[in-house]
Amino acid sequence: MLRAGCQLLTQSTLPAAKTGSNGFALEFVRWRRKPRWLPVAKSKMFRVPERTKQTEDERTELMRLHNQYKTQLRSVRQFLREEVVRHAETSTVDHIVLTPEQEEAEYQALVAANSQWNATIAQEREQRLARERDEKVAYVQERLEARQLRDEERRERANEAVLREIERSKTYITREGLNAAIETALANPVDPNFAIDMAGNLYQGRISSQIPDEAPQPDQKALSN
Repeated sequence: MLRAGCQLLTQSTLPAAKTGSNGFALEFVRWRRKPRWLPVAKSKMFRVPERTKQTEDERTELMRLHNQYKTQLRSVRQFLREEVVRHAETSTVDHIVLTPEQEEAEYQALVAANSQWNATIAQEREQRLARERDEKVAYVQERLEARQLRDEERRERANEAVLREIERSKTYITREGLNAAIETALANPVDPNFAIDMAGNLYQGRISSQIPDEAPQPDQKALSN
């Protein structure tokens, strides 16, 4: 019923979608089976399902297949059990026939091989540690030299800045020479204005008495600040 309603709603909205109107379609989500977390329905709570009756031939065939499966499985288990026992006997026979002297000799051989292996590993470890130590010393020495070089450069820049300030301080106006500096500035006025004509001639000052070598053309105008 819900699926039929969905189809009807979808068919009814198809023309509207083709024309570009605001059509909509509904789609209902429904469980195909009852969810697992829901309890048994009250109508089926006390229902006892009827046991399916089997014919005599079907029961005989099922029993035969069951017995055949059990027999084959029992045979596989017995085969695996015998394989495990045989493997255990063949794997322990060498240890059983060994004498205490042979066991001691084998043990001493294993100890000697282990000692040789440990000595080899220790030698390789010492070489690796020595190499890492040399690399670390070289790295630290390089860092120290780089830091010393940076300190020297910083010291040189500081000395240059101090010398530059000392040289510049010679022109500083002190409290004692303030009046003299004011009188000098008033006696020697400085005019930062200048003009440039079209020929590239530069005229210093707002009022200049310089005469250019060539008279400018009538259409040439002086540019001033």
